[in-house]
Amino acid sequence: MLSHYYKDLQTLERYRTGPVGEYLNEFITWLEELGFRYRSIRRIVRGASAFARWAQQPIEALNTEALHAFGKHLETDSYLQYPNGPYNHHYVSARHFIHFLEATGRVSLSTPAEVAADEPALWYAFCDWMRTQRGTMEVTLRNYRLTILALIQTLGNETTPFNAKALREFVLDRAQQQSIESAKNTVTAVRMLVRFLIATGRCKPGLDHALPTIARWRLAALPKYLPAEEVERIIASCQLTTLIGVRDRAVLLLLARLGLRAGDVAALMFDHIDWHNATVQVAGKNRRAERLPLAQEVGDAMMDYLQQRPALDDPHVFITTRYPFKGLSFQTVSQIATHAMHRAGVKTRIHGAHLLRHSAASEMLRQGLSLPTIGAVLRHHSIETTTTYAKIDTTLLGQVVRPWPEEVSC
Repeated sequence: MLSHYYKDLQTLERYRTGPVGEYLNEFITWLEELGFRYRSIRRIVRGASAFARWAQQPIEALNTEALHAFGKHLETDSYLQYPNGPYNHHYVSARHFIHFLEATGRVSLSTPAEVAADEPALWYAFCDWMRTQRGTMEVTLRNYRLTILALIQTLGNETTPFNAKALREFVLDRAQQQSIESAKNTVTAVRMLVRFLIATGRCKPGLDHALPTIARWRLAALPKYLPAEEVERIIASCQLTTLIGVRDRAVLLLLARLGLRAGDVAALMFDHIDWHNATVQVAGKNRRAERLPLAQEVGDAMMDYLQQRPALDDPHVFITTRYPFKGLSFQTVSQIATHAMHRAGVKTRIHGAHLLRHSAASEMLRQGLSLPTIGAVLRHHSIETTTTYAKIDTTLLGQVVRPWPEEVSC
């Protein structure tokens, strides 16, 4: 397994004879099951080995306490970008390795106090407030995390420096280095933190209105999608002689036929499926449950998988195929789609589960379904969200567009 990722004999020998060499093959298998790709696994193995060499301790001592000490070491040597949110690749790799050791029972599980030691108290207070007061999902908090930790690192853990000028400077400085979409996410994260500070009496009311908005013109770009024949090649790329292939085909059909999001597929549980009425319950972004019809092809694929699925006491329909067995994450679902696109030889700059969702919408449009119907299937709560797909039919648009008035029509 290790030799698949490293070809140089000296490198292989160094890793195999290193402090954690005997665990690396199993570690790599664990990473693969979580959906990590080739280059990421090489980087993680390199970082985990560096962590073990630095620690010079038996495997049982490589726990969150050792990780915290490693982070302080990197911070002292100015290797970390954010001292309060250590995300240097060596640190991240070490954390993955400790999670692996915990999952396989080689070290004891981390306690909340141990985990909290790496990050500022303000971040944990914000997360707790968002969960209890707004019902925010963990994936949303993870999207906010780096931005908010960077803000706390810039302005401090105390809220006195949180004023309109400082917040605007922080947002505008980051926006200059980001895409429009990333800049909008930065503003959203900072605005949510400020609203938390206002609600808990740490900042004056109205401070959230001082944050600038990032302009992005509605309907300015065409949605990305794949032609129907490429979608079929992606689905057909699964090897149905293996459990992974059977599982992945069922996942891909849910994405491509029902237009589900990666999170919808990952959260799917047995009690969400009504086999008698051929429907499936999906919660979506706002956790409001809705039922969708379960097409025969999709239901058959799911049944094929469930007949081979390990008999585990896990409520999730889709689980990993290697130890530790658990429900798939939304990242893994998206990686399943990406790997299938590579297998099928589909050439596209955009990958992942959401591309199949867009492709499902475009196929429905080509079949003559109305925009309200497409919006109902995709569970859009505003028809304006669905109108972006009206631009996909470029042939029809070419028939109705008027020529530019200052040029002679050809």
